Amino acid sequence: MGGMSRRGFLAAGVAGAVTTTVGMAKPAGAAPRLVGYPDGMGVLVDLTRCVGCRSCEAACNKANHLPAPSKPFDDLSVTGETHEGRKRRPDERAYTVVNKYDVPGQKAPVYRKLQCNHCNEPSCLTSCFVNAYTKTPEGAVVYNADVCVGCRMCMTACPFYMPGYSYSSATNPLVVKCNFCHESRLKNGLPPACVEACPQEALLFGRRSELLT
Repeated sequence: MGGMSRRGFLAAGVAGAVTTTVGMAKPAGAAPRLVGYPDGMGVLVDLTRCVGCRSCEAACNKANHLPAPSKPFDDLSVTGETHEGRKRRPDERAYTVVNKYDVPGQKAPVYRKLQCNHCNEPSCLTSCFVNAYTKTPEGAVVYNADVCVGCRMCMTACPFYMPGYSYSSATNPLVVKCNFCHESRLKNGLPPACVEACPQEALLFGRRSELLT
């Protein structure tokens, strides 16, 4: 890139991407459809089994060498916390979180696990003009920090608001999200750490095509 910085490259890259998109516009329906990988793996979450124990959070934290949370994992009150009216979201300190939801007319709360869904047709991937995302044959959607220019288009494109951003770093901010334990486990045929840690068997790991049948 010569003397141009990575961030300086961003403005030119965005302009170029817009120009390319406009100049190469195709008729509706002409764009190829992403179909993912038929043999890719996935995780089916059974919300009726989840008890909000946060075992999956602890396992994810350990597997990804993330910093310790402000409150220990055995403090289950965290699942009901809100900040500025919003429930917890995955971020640079936690790639997966479990939140509690009170349901009107129902005594027991519902717990929901939030993390990257590793979509078959990832919006983060198709929105990234530097190809920082890859859909792997194993099913994971992985992020390459070495080519990312920090535009955060992926964060805007994701319909589930899953990619986060490492705002704590002024010199090297990166997009952060669940990586499906791709390098450490998935490539070796092992389930993600969160799946293995769930005592309620609320997370079922298997081939995506079989999980959906």
